[in-house]
Amino acid sequence: MLNTADSAAAPASDEAVGTRLTPALEAEAERLLAGRTRDIRFSPDMLRAYRDKDWPQRSKIARAWMVWVASISMAFVPVSYLLAPGSVWLVAAISGVLVPALHACAYMVWRKPISAAGEGLALMLLINSVMIAYGVVAVAAGGSNYERLLTCIMYVNTIAIVVLNVGYGWSLALMVCSMAIFLGFEIFNPAIDLKEAIGTSVFYAMGIYASTIARKTQSILAQKAFLMSLRDQYRSAKLKDANRQLEILATCDPLTGLANRRSAESAIEKLWGDRRIAKTAIAFVMADLDWFKLLNDTAGHAAGDDCIKRVARAIETAVRSGDDTVCRYGGEEFLIVLSNTTPDLAWTIAERIRTAVAALGIVNPGIQRADGGSAVMTISLGIAFARDDAAPQLVAKWADDALYDAKRSGRNVVFMATEKVADAERASTSPQPSRHDETPLPDARIRAESAAQGRTRS
Repeated sequence: MLNTADSAAAPASDEAVGTRLTPALEAEAERLLAGRTRDIRFSPDMLRAYRDKDWPQRSKIARAWMVWVASISMAFVPVSYLLAPGSVWLVAAISGVLVPALHACAYMVWRKPISAAGEGLALMLLINSVMIAYGVVAVAAGGSNYERLLTCIMYVNTIAIVVLNVGYGWSLALMVCSMAIFLGFEIFNPAIDLKEAIGTSVFYAMGIYASTIARKTQSILAQKAFLMSLRDQYRSAKLKDANRQLEILATCDPLTGLANRRSAESAIEKLWGDRRIAKTAIAFVMADLDWFKLLNDTAGHAAGDDCIKRVARAIETAVRSGDDTVCRYGGEEFLIVLSNTTPDLAWTIAERIRTAVAALGIVNPGIQRADGGSAVMTISLGIAFARDDAAPQLVAKWADDALYDAKRSGRNVVFMATEKVADAERASTSPQPSRHDETPLPDARIRAESAAQGRTRS
């Protein structure tokens, strides 16, 4: 069934994988964005959401850095033959085997999400181990190469602190450990004295601390960008929800949940443009509740609304899901559009609707039987089939005319437009409406001053 209410209410496909929004995260994002950027501090839930979203990028950057450092380390082996030919085997073992192996282990650790402590410890072990290993190479090389190798590895560590996105505490820890190792090797450098070793260490400490502050600033800006994307995400979600609600209001009947007349016209237009469905296999069924005004006048509008809702559900149950469209056409009138149907099938569906409404047993106190009892609500239906040369509006008029004929024939009947049964099995005989009324109206006494006559419906 083409039910616009259901399709409009269905959530749109989610955008790319994002953070799962909760009211607490929304409130925290608004609060943090309202304050100063440097005062941004995440709660545990927000930090978890941030880390989950940031992990793919953080992991790729860290692993790419590990690959490049390992590659440079292996490329250093032939260069070491020129710098320290006497220690080439030691350099080959450390720079060509040990350092790449350490980076390979760290690479494997960073392939899957781990805790913040796990990330920090993995980097601490990697960077400190590499620095100690190259410190050993510097001692073995001696001379000017001693200071040169220590400076190079210190430069690599400084880049690592800027590139690798870990918490500020872990960045500080990396800085302190790197400086401690550097100072230790500088103190034992025979080419310089203690004062020079301390001065050089302090100089590099200032540079690496500046890198740590830069890393902290980058992290805060990244967190603010995350908060802004989070805010955009939930605002976009609210906007989409509002648009869905507006679409429902524009295309659905608020009382019954059925498609409204506007939505029905759109569905019919699409159906008319579908070349896979022959026009002669499309039928319109106009249905109108009998004596509904009397129910409203005697039982009240609340009872009338309840009646319309129950009838709408009965009609939805009686039609075919996927092929037929049910809409509230106005007041107590309904339009059922049947596709891929035949005259016999359309008649069967209409009869099913008629008997289903009568079976509801909705009492109409505005109508009294001859024996003093109250009649139940019934429905009259008119059927018309489409043609290749007929517009939807004309087919709807044919169905409306058939409905009038059903009303004039005594109500609670199904009437098919004679123009559309010329090729049907009933073509040899004029179609006669069949009346099925458990409470015959000819014997009923109507409380209204006048019953519907001619072209007037009730």
